[in-house]
Amino acid sequence: MHKIVEIYMECGDFYESVKKSGLPILVAHKILLTSGLLKIQDKIKYGGRSTRLGGEAEEYFQRLVPNAVDANKYWQKNNPVFDFCLDGLYIDVKYSSIRKRSGKKSWGFDCNDGADIVVGFLESKEGTGLKNPYIFVFHKQFLPLKGNLTITEQTPRFEDFQVKEKDLKKEIEEYAKLKKDGFI
Repeated sequence: MHKIVEIYMECGDFYESVKKSGLPILVAHKILLTSGLLKIQDKIKYGGRSTRLGGEAEEYFQRLVPNAVDANKYWQKNNPVFDFCLDGLYIDVKYSSIRKRSGKKSWGFDCNDGADIVVGFLESKEGTGLKNPYIFVFHKQFLPLKGNLTITEQTPRFEDFQVKEKDLKKEIEEYAKLKKDGFI
């Protein structure tokens, strides 16, 4: 069982590790998940569309806010509460494709009670994924404790919480300072 971990550490490629180990793919995946070694790149490369885009959203966030520490990399793989931490501020990164409801565009993602901030990357045009996405920043006070947050162009939150790509880092850093100063 530990052999797959050693193989993965050596080659860094999920499918190559499975092939070399001779283990069934699901068994190998479970072992590597519990090892904490699987990378965001594995999500992007081998996951389904939503998993891949979620992983790409996390990479996108990391490029925009490079000082944020990747919780999946340094604390716990697939951390269920948050994806990044900046000076004690816990940040959950979400992605949503466009959904059609009664002919109107909407977006949505699950919320949990744990992160201080949720950053949402929302597809701006059908089928474009993360090309010029809408970017939203929600403090936990504006989110349901559990359940789904839905956004439509008709709701005030579409305008109120949207930030420009160039402003995301500043917004996150300002919230991190508020957290550090004890206001969050």
